[in-house]
Amino acid sequence: MCIDLRALRCATLTALLVLSLSAHAATPGLPFMVLGDWGKANPGQRAVAAALGAAADDADARFIISVGDNFYPHGVAGRDDPQWQTSFEDVYTAPALAVPWRPVFGNHDYRGSTSAQIDYSDKSTRWRFPAAHYQRTESIDGQATADFFYLDTIPLERAARWPHNLWPFKDDQYAWLERELAQSKAAWKIVIGHHPVFSGGSHGGTPALQRELQPLFEKYAVDAYLSGHNHVLEHIVVNGVNYLVIGAGAEATKVHAIEGSRFALAKLGFMTARIERDRMVFEFIDTAGTALYAAEISHQQRAGLGHSPRDQGESESRWARIRADHLPPRQVRSASDRLLVEGESVR
Repeated sequence: MCIDLRALRCATLTALLVLSLSAHAATPGLPFMVLGDWGKANPGQRAVAAALGAAADDADARFIISVGDNFYPHGVAGRDDPQWQTSFEDVYTAPALAVPWRPVFGNHDYRGSTSAQIDYSDKSTRWRFPAAHYQRTESIDGQATADFFYLDTIPLERAARWPHNLWPFKDDQYAWLERELAQSKAAWKIVIGHHPVFSGGSHGGTPALQRELQPLFEKYAVDAYLSGHNHVLEHIVVNGVNYLVIGAGAEATKVHAIEGSRFALAKLGFMTARIERDRMVFEFIDTAGTALYAAEISHQQRAGLGHSPRDQGESESRWARIRADHLPPRQVRSASDRLLVEGESVR
C-alpha cells in the first residue's frame, strides 16, 4: 500500500485548521502571533518555530502575521520551490500553527518570484496571501473589530532611493492606504509592512516611510505599525503611534536605543498579541518561551467603537496610554541609555 505523505499532511493540516478556527470562536479578544525574517531553514528558525508553536497554543492564536523576508536569500522560484517544505511546512509543524498565515513581502522575497508566494495560497491550507497589499477586518468580540492593513513596502522604499526607476503601484498604494484608513470604523487600526519606519537596528529606520506613512498614521489614529527587516525586537513610540519591529525569526543582529525607544534587544524571538475592545497587550518571547518584555496600549475617551482622525495639536494621551512592564536589565528609556544584550553593551 502506497501512502502519499504530502497529501496526508495536507489533509491533516486542513483538519487542524478547521478544529482551530472552531476553538477560537469562543476565545475572548483577538489573539495573534507576529514574526519576521524567518526563512533561513537554520537552527535559529527552528528554535523560534518551536517556541512560537507553544505560545500560539497557550494563546489560542487565531492567525499569524509574517512581516516579510519569508524566504532567504532569493525568495522562491515558484509555488513548487523546495523551500516551501524546508523553510515553512517542515518547520512550523505545531498544531497551533495550522491557522491562517498572513504575510507581506520583504526585500529578499523580491529576489525571487513574488507572484509564486501569492499563488501558493491556492495550494496551501494556511498560507493566505491574496495580493501585494491588502486589508483584513478581524472580529474582537462579536461587535468591535480591528482593521489590519498589509503593505508592500519594497516599491515604497526603493522608489525613494532610486527616483529614476518607476516602481509600479507606489502612488496607488499610498492612495489606497489613506482611503482605507479614512473609511475604517474599526476600534483598532494596525498597519503591517516589512521596512521599519523607526528602528535602532543595523539598517536603521526608513526615511521614505517617515515622510509618507508617519503623517498618515498620526492623521488617522493608527495604533501600531508592525515591521521587520532589522533582525531585532523593538518597541518605539513616536507621537502616540507604536512602532514594533519583530525581525528576529531566524537570527539576531545589533541594535541600539533611539529617541522613543521603550525596548530594544538583539535576540531571537517573536511577538504575541491580544486585542480587546479597549486595550492591546503584547509580549516579546524568546526561544526558551521567556517573556522578554510586555506592554499594554489602552484607548481612552473614544466615541463609539471606532477612531476618528486626531485633531491638530490634540494631546496624544487622549488617544493612547502606554504602560510597559520592563524586565531589567532590558529597560531602555532614551537614546543615551546603554543597552544590554547577553551581558554586553551594544552601541
